[in-house]
Amino acid sequence: MATKPQIKQSATALLGVLLMETAMRLLPPMAPPLASLLILRTLQLGVMALCLKKQFIEGGLGCLSPEALKRAFVKGVAWSLGFGAFAATCAVVLALSGINPLGLIRMRLPQDPTTLALFFLTGGLVAPIAEEFFFRGILYRLLRPFGMIQAILITTLLFAAAHAIQGGLPATQLVGGLLFAAAFEKEGHLLVPIIIHAAGNTALFTLSLI
Repeated sequence: MATKPQIKQSATALLGVLLMETAMRLLPPMAPPLASLLILRTLQLGVMALCLKKQFIEGGLGCLSPEALKRAFVKGVAWSLGFGAFAATCAVVLALSGINPLGLIRMRLPQDPTTLALFFLTGGLVAPIAEEFFFRGILYRLLRPFGMIQAILITTLLFAAAHAIQGGLPATQLVGGLLFAAAFEKEGHLLVPIIIHAAGNTALFTLSLI
C-alpha cells in the first residue's frame, strides 16, 4: 500500500466499531432492526472516518483530491462492469445447465415500499461504505505487512464469517471479499472497493425483485 497504517488510529477505530457492534447485540432494541442497523453503521462509519482521517491525508487510503476521486470512481465502475460481465456469463452457463441462477442469489426483501427504500439505502450504500472502511481500510492494511495473500485471505474469511447465515455457506461474500481486497490492492484507493461493493449489493437486491 502507499503508506503504512497508523497503528494507534487503526486500533482505536477497530475498538470503537467492535464496542458499538457488541452494544447493539446486548442492549434492548431502541428501533426497528433495519433502522437500528442503519444508525449503527452510520455511527461506526463516523468513528472510522474520524480516526482514519490522517491516513487519507497521507494517501494510505487514497488521495481525496477531485482528480484522484474521479479516477478511483471510474476504476470502481470499470471493476464493477467487468465483474458484472463475468457474473452474467456464469449465469448463462448455469441456465444452460438447467440451474436457475436467480435461485442462488435471490433473497427475501421487505414488501413495504418505505421499508424497501430503507433496505436499499442501508444495504446498498451505507453498509458497503462502513464495511469497506472496516475490512479493507483497517483490517487489510494492518495485515498487509505480513503478505498480500495472507491479508486477502484473512480479511475475506472474516468478511464472509460476518455475513454467514446459519446453516449456509456465504459463497457470495467469499467471492466479494476476494474481489474487494484485490481491487484495493491493485488500485490503492478505498473508493474503488466501495463502488464495487455498493454496486454489487444493489444489483443483488434489484435481481431479487424479479
